[in-house]
Amino acid sequence: MAERATRARASAPAPGLTGPGSPAVGLALLLATGAALSGFTVLLEPEGPWFASTLVVAAIVLAAGLIVRRTAPAWARLWSVVAGVLALPITLIAMFALDALVPVGDDLLFEGVVRRIGELVLEGESGIAEQGIPAIAEDGIRFFLAAGIGALVLLADVAASALRRPALAAVPLLAVLAVPVVLVPGELPLLSVLATAVAFLLVLAVHRPAASGGGAAAGRAVGIAAAVVAVAVIAPLLLPAVVVGDRPTGAGVAAVTSGVNPVISLGDDLRRGAPVTVLRYSTTAEGGLYLTLSHLADFEGQEVQPVVRDAPAEPTDDVGPPAWFGEEVARSEATTDITLVNLRSRWVPLPSSPARVTDLDGSWIVDRDGLTMRSPAGPLRAGSYTVDSLVAEPTPEQLRAAGVTAPGLDRYRAVPDETEPIVAQTARTVVGDLAAPYEQALALQRFFTDGAFEYSEQAPVEGGYDGTGAEIVARFLEARSGYCVHYASAMTLMARTLGIPARIAVGLLPGTRDPDAPSEFAVSSDDLHAWPELHFDDLGWVRFEPTPSRGTTPAYATDDVPATDAPAEPGATPSPTPDPATPSDAPDPSATTPGPDGADPLVPSDAPGAGGDGAEAGAVAGFRPDPAAVAALAVVLLLAGLAAPGVVRALRRSRRRRSSDALDRWREVRDTARDLGLPAALTLTPRALADRWGAGDAAVRADLERVLLAAEARAFGAERSAVDPPVIDGVLAALRRQSPWWRRMLARVAPVSLLTRADDALLEPAAA
Repeated sequence: MAERATRARASAPAPGLTGPGSPAVGLALLLATGAALSGFTVLLEPEGPWFASTLVVAAIVLAAGLIVRRTAPAWARLWSVVAGVLALPITLIAMFALDALVPVGDDLLFEGVVRRIGELVLEGESGIAEQGIPAIAEDGIRFFLAAGIGALVLLADVAASALRRPALAAVPLLAVLAVPVVLVPGELPLLSVLATAVAFLLVLAVHRPAASGGGAAAGRAVGIAAAVVAVAVIAPLLLPAVVVGDRPTGAGVAAVTSGVNPVISLGDDLRRGAPVTVLRYSTTAEGGLYLTLSHLADFEGQEVQPVVRDAPAEPTDDVGPPAWFGEEVARSEATTDITLVNLRSRWVPLPSSPARVTDLDGSWIVDRDGLTMRSPAGPLRAGSYTVDSLVAEPTPEQLRAAGVTAPGLDRYRAVPDETEPIVAQTARTVVGDLAAPYEQALALQRFFTDGAFEYSEQAPVEGGYDGTGAEIVARFLEARSGYCVHYASAMTLMARTLGIPARIAVGLLPGTRDPDAPSEFAVSSDDLHAWPELHFDDLGWVRFEPTPSRGTTPAYATDDVPATDAPAEPGATPSPTPDPATPSDAPDPSATTPGPDGADPLVPSDAPGAGGDGAEAGAVAGFRPDPAAVAALAVVLLLAGLAAPGVVRALRRSRRRRSSDALDRWREVRDTARDLGLPAALTLTPRALADRWGAGDAAVRADLERVLLAAEARAFGAERSAVDPPVIDGVLAALRRQSPWWRRMLARVAPVSLLTRADDALLEPAAA
């Protein structure tokens, strides 16, 4: 009995600056988190507040639990967890969505916050998809990082302070270290690993494991810390390689693509419900300009990969003129001033034939063959620059006479082995007996714009063919519904089967002209676009527009050239030759004719629902939940989470009441006292507890004595020591009368006994 009393007293928490749930444990956890987070320096650019803001969130979560544990010791072990759970979203809202907290107009409470968080999620997803490594930690990425690290810190605090199992805190710390290990194997700084291990040992030391388990527990703790170091150091050597951005590492098979292909998020951007202005520009060119971001050439899997040149970064200046610009091509010069607003891209928006770029700070990787520019690290976010460019003006006669046999373009003639026969068969059927590559190109363009195909941003997603690869093209030709990237990739691949060099350009439509300043244009996210470019000898790369109802068809592509005397498909009725005055890509003759810049001059392209690519986005978007519904769901989940402990405790109470085991009855009495905040320390003997609980009421003390005697008999070998349920009910009712009403309510919704050991060290069965 004395030995058991000693064990009971040893298990009692010792207040102070160290020990379970102490400030020292919280500080050590914060240091360990910071050490593990330092490994993210291989993933994110060091500039910016991402490290500090993430640690602030972690510190607030830890402080919330600590304050509750120190100020309300009777019920702290449960409510410290609740405090941490509530502190995390409150801190995130205060840090990232404070300006959206006040409802505007008809918004419900928190509707603006939910909307803002949705925007941060979209921004974070696109930032991860579009950037290389190291990436710039913009607000979306900082939100992901703060939320993720905050949740892991909460788990570590629950393990170390609430459950008093500090060794389990190693799991969240390992999760933090695992992110850079998986994404960039071999690049995790060893200093981060060692610092995390040392900080974790500090957690174990200030938790005083020897007090609860002696030398064996301390030895296990040291072993766990050693395992943290071993896993973090050895795991990168065992993992397959990962391709992140344009930095391949190793030769494994796993792959994560980030920041390489600008078409990856184009569909999501087009499907967003509220288009935003991405840039503004003014130009001396007549009408607006198509702005090119990148060129795609290599059909691989479900995507066409961009043309990425391995070249050193250099300051911008003379980048052209393009080497493929033929001397016979008529041309004009244009100067364009571009101001970025909300664009996030590693590629610089440029007119199709830039010659000189000025006022763009920093160094850039220039593809002098395709005349594109990209950042060697993070994306552009803001800034202004000027581009001097050439505007090609080839004539139909020049194009009709041009061949397609120029050397050095095999990459743009390549047809992947996995290309389905339908692609080449359809292309040959469409062109019929036409021999001139230019006439064949016109026939391909009209094949898509004559009304047989439907523009849709949702059909590819619903049909499972949302991509640009060779296999995707075959499925698109069968479904005949998609958006710009599908039309561009289909015409590109079909042209290649005819021997015409072709590539895909990804960029922006001319945008909306400012009615008060005819030379100024606003370009929105709805103006993101993709189009095919075909190469003709001595003329260079020539743009075509196969997407129905999108963009403007170049003058040389609207010439009345017979595409073929045969129907486009066996058994189909030939479509009438379009009137040159009517753009062939306008499926609805009654629709408003777009201006020369390709957009309705009367409708701003950043207005909700404006633009062809965004017309369907209001109904369904990649991430556009109803903010009111999300807010209501969040409230329901919060209430369910708060009610769960009370439900579990009620089920346990019911089971024990039906049990014939006297130990179960005693455990219920003691747990009820714990929940009500009555004396229930493990340092007190069961008889001392019964004396305190029954003081002032002889009948209650007698009932407690009966329960205690039965429990002692059961603990020391009695086969059956029953106590009638009415006796237990009377004891529990007497205990409740000793607590104030608010404490009884608290015991119902937040029973602390769920987080404590139910057995009494003095009443363990003799065999234990």
